[in-house]
Amino acid sequence: MRTAILLSLLLLGACRVGVEALPISGDAPEVVAVWPIAIGAEPPDAQLWFAGLRSALSRRGYHVLPRGITAELLRRSDIVTNASNVTNAGNLAEVGRALRADAVLRIEVRRFDAEGDSALQHAEWDLKWQLLSTRGLGEQWACVHHGHYHQADRLTFDPGKSLDEQHDPPGIIPIGGRGPRGFRSAADLMANLNKMAMSRLPSR
Repeated sequence: MRTAILLSLLLLGACRVGVEALPISGDAPEVVAVWPIAIGAEPPDAQLWFAGLRSALSRRGYHVLPRGITAELLRRSDIVTNASNVTNAGNLAEVGRALRADAVLRIEVRRFDAEGDSALQHAEWDLKWQLLSTRGLGEQWACVHHGHYHQADRLTFDPGKSLDEQHDPPGIIPIGGRGPRGFRSAADLMANLNKMAMSRLPSR
C-alpha cells in the first residue's frame, strides 16, 4: 500500500511534492503558443480544456501565448486551426512564423467524462499534452495521463485516482476544520491535471 501511495503522489500530487520532469528533446523553446483547440475534444475550443494551463506553463519559465491570442493571430494569418496544423512539419513552420513562437503546446483529449452539478461526483480521463517544435525539431516533449475519480471513495489509495484523494486518512476533524478536498467542477479537475502535466515539463 505504501508503494501505491508514493506512486500516486509522484503522478498526481505535484502541488505537494516535487515531480521528476520528463525529458525534452533539443533546445528548450523560449516562446510557447497554446494551440486554441483541444484535439479530439467536444467542443474542441471550450475553456474547460485550458483551465489553469497558461499560469502553470508560465511558472516553468516559458513565455506563453495564451489560446485567445494564438487563435486571433492564426485568424489574421488565414491559418486554419485543425489537427493537421499541429502534426505536419511544414504547417508547423508556417504556424511558427505567424505566431513568432518556437513551439506549440497542444492538448489531445482521448477521453473525458465528468458528472456532477454542485460538486464533481465522478470523472474518467485519458489526456495527452504535447510540445511540438515550429523550428523543425518535431515532438520535443509529451505527457500522457489517464485516471478516474469518485467523490464517494476519495480516501482510498488507488494510483489511478486523481489529485487530492491521495493522502493518509485524516484523524478526527475538529469543529470548524476542513475535510478532504474534492473537485468543485470538471474545470477544477482539469486545472489540476494541467498543473500536474506542466510540473513534468522541464523548466527553462
